[in-house]
Amino acid sequence: MPPVRAIHQMAPGFSSGDAIGNQMCRMRALFREWGYESQVYAPIRDQRLPDAGLPPSDYPAHPDSVLVYHYSAYSPLNDLVLALPDKVVFYYHNVTPHHFFRPYDPDFAARLARGRDEVRRFKDCFRAWSDSEYNARDLTEMGFGSVTVIPLFIYIDELLSTAESPQARRIAHRYSDGWVNWLFVGRLAPNKCQHDVIGAFKYYHRSINPLSRLFLVGSDGGLPTYRRELELLGADLVPECLYLPGAVSFEDLTGYYRAASLFVSMSEHEGFGIPLIEAMGFDIPVLAFKAAAVPETLGGAGVLVKGKHYGVIAEMAELLTRNRHLRRRIIEKQRERLRQLTPQRARTALLEAVQNLQANG
Repeated sequence: MPPVRAIHQMAPGFSSGDAIGNQMCRMRALFREWGYESQVYAPIRDQRLPDAGLPPSDYPAHPDSVLVYHYSAYSPLNDLVLALPDKVVFYYHNVTPHHFFRPYDPDFAARLARGRDEVRRFKDCFRAWSDSEYNARDLTEMGFGSVTVIPLFIYIDELLSTAESPQARRIAHRYSDGWVNWLFVGRLAPNKCQHDVIGAFKYYHRSINPLSRLFLVGSDGGLPTYRRELELLGADLVPECLYLPGAVSFEDLTGYYRAASLFVSMSEHEGFGIPLIEAMGFDIPVLAFKAAAVPETLGGAGVLVKGKHYGVIAEMAELLTRNRHLRRRIIEKQRERLRQLTPQRARTALLEAVQNLQANG
């Protein structure tokens, strides 16, 4: 077989503001460093990127090229990719179950259902990759053979480096007033279950500590009805206790992390939870619902709860906030977990996978 001469990537969108976009940037840089032609092709591209990629119509199809197709939802690109002569690597980032969205956006829920159904069309691709063991198991259950895990590139130092920016300092200073600050970071979406975070926080605020506030940082992601539901759920809290700042800058995000006393996640579906890792980078104890890839992400760190009993969650939050010995133990365990999630780990896995493409093509 002729050697692979190019490794390109394709996805429905290419943005610097999400985990998949960041992954594509890191992978493209490494493919080029290793001597391959490499570009990203996407119909929606973030022009703020130094190299924003090209449209799929410009894709240089060739049987000696590899195309890594990043998949997290249905896209019309599916037909294009499956018709290519290239060696297609199906890189699976999971598809959120559609039932979460049916009450809020039936059309979007239908697209998610179709996206899930169409995963099986890629079973006979050249290779299958995933970004977590949880996602790899998902593919195996759908009939895929061997699946290689290529972890996400996690650069906590880059996030921490912005923590002293003027914006971050301003937010951290504003809310470092002795109150207990709960934080969750993620798109406002029903699978993230911010409504349960509000439910547990209301119990905490009313029954345990009135000097407390909750930050739910993230865009409503085109689901204004869910955001409105969250606003109504928290309407009986005083305005100074519930904040939904929407999408924020990188610098502002680090400010909220600096101000946080506790990171609380009630999410029921994560392919891999980057904000959980970010919170650990800021030495914030993580309290999370045990679901999907959350246990894998934490890797034995943080605190997992198996049920959504708001009183129990609130009492545990108080322990993590006030019990210095317990808090110190949790933070140390989280630091151990962070030491396992180095960029070198992801680089090594990717290099071995690329060498496998060449050796066993």
